[in-house]
Amino acid sequence: MNPKKIVIDGKTYSSVEEMPEDVRQKYELALQALSDTNGNHVPDVLENILLDEDKDGQPDILKNVGVTTHVTSHMKIIVNGKEFNRMEDLPPEARAKYEAALGKLDANKNGIPDFVEGMMKISGQDQAATSSNAFPVETPPQSAAVPVSPAIAPETSNGLMLVLAGIFVFLFCVLAGGAVWYFFLR
Repeated sequence: MNPKKIVIDGKTYSSVEEMPEDVRQKYELALQALSDTNGNHVPDVLENILLDEDKDGQPDILKNVGVTTHVTSHMKIIVNGKEFNRMEDLPPEARAKYEAALGKLDANKNGIPDFVEGMMKISGQDQAATSSNAFPVETPPQSAAVPVSPAIAPETSNGLMLVLAGIFVFLFCVLAGGAVWYFFLR
């Protein structure tokens, strides 16, 4: 039977008696923290952390944790070597060019750039339903619907390729097992 070794602060001890007094105190405090006085097989230190006195299913320690979200944004616009921090500070001709460029990114003016809509494949009806009512948006008339083919087509083969792939994997495993036996185990 192997005697247990105790490692504290990188030093190994064979028994508690071998420890200096200050190290022994640390060891005993650690054991007290891991004790299970009520016999429920949960250390008392964890039981106190997960304590739920009001029995609402949420540990009491999480009730006073405030979630704070800070969203910051900073815009820097450089026109002809001059730096502007806000759109309102731009000269009128530069602002018009800026708004024209942004207008090309969002042709239907729903607040979602058109390339993002294309990635999400949102139809015109879905866009109107998901846009906020705080800013009424005039949706352009929809042209004839273009049929969309699914990106993933269902399997239409009779399974022949699947059987061939299985046979290939099986033969590969047999060859690999034979190679291991031949080179390492015989």
